[in-house]
Amino acid sequence: MGERDVYHIFLAQLANQSYRCSRLLEDRAFACMMDALRWRMPYHLRAFHTSNPRWAAENPVLKSAPELPVDIDSLLSARPVQPMRLKDKRRHQTFAVRNKCGDYVLADTEDGYGRLYRVDGIASSLVTKLEAIPITLQEASAYIDRYHRHNAGPKFHKFSVCLRVPGEPEPVGVAVASTPKARHQMDDETLEINRCCTDPRYADVCSCLYARAIRIGREMGYRRFLTYTLPSESGSSLRAVGFQPDGVTKASANGWNSPSRHRDTAQYPAGEKIRWVFHA
Repeated sequence: MGERDVYHIFLAQLANQSYRCSRLLEDRAFACMMDALRWRMPYHLRAFHTSNPRWAAENPVLKSAPELPVDIDSLLSARPVQPMRLKDKRRHQTFAVRNKCGDYVLADTEDGYGRLYRVDGIASSLVTKLEAIPITLQEASAYIDRYHRHNAGPKFHKFSVCLRVPGEPEPVGVAVASTPKARHQMDDETLEINRCCTDPRYADVCSCLYARAIRIGREMGYRRFLTYTLPSESGSSLRAVGFQPDGVTKASANGWNSPSRHRDTAQYPAGEKIRWVFHA
């Protein structure tokens, strides 16, 4: 190597944390990467340059930064399987997604520079076409057991449905519908949507699942639909579909657990719940 050789390394700033990219780039590799970026450095991404390859290993700023979990080459070469947009909830804007690799995306901005994001479902989420796919109760329950915030997967159902995004390894949401659990709600025309579990990285999945479950239920002859939420949950996805609050259910004196029907209280939260009703 000659004295004029220059090396480059990227540093990404995501959610108030700096991450260093995994490898030091020589000039040619750096030029190829900048070509992929159209020679416009995206927001949240910086490049450091040095003629001494040991500098990157000794620089205190780079040493203190954890490694970026995604390879920057993979991110810049990975196009989304289908068009999608990124919803920036802090800026209240949406941007077309240029590249996507796992949870990391490079989204276009109006000035053409782009912005790097880690999609977390809190500050940002993805908007794209969702595909409904049949799913067994066992598959739906396993998904709910893994991802639901406070409920276990059910043991019985009338039907289950899931939504997928092409390119994702598993569903981005599942819903399970069954006959009502409360006896006084059983009238042969009422269907209860008793589980809805979604991936928060994707927007509008919850309301799409409720709408899909209602559509399937109507085809089966049901005319009234029930579901329940905790008082701490906003119910915004239910309102978007057309559900209305229909009272509050009181907590059982013995909770969900009983000698004849054992339940893990951590997975079946006790307390009041809001009942929601939709009339078809």
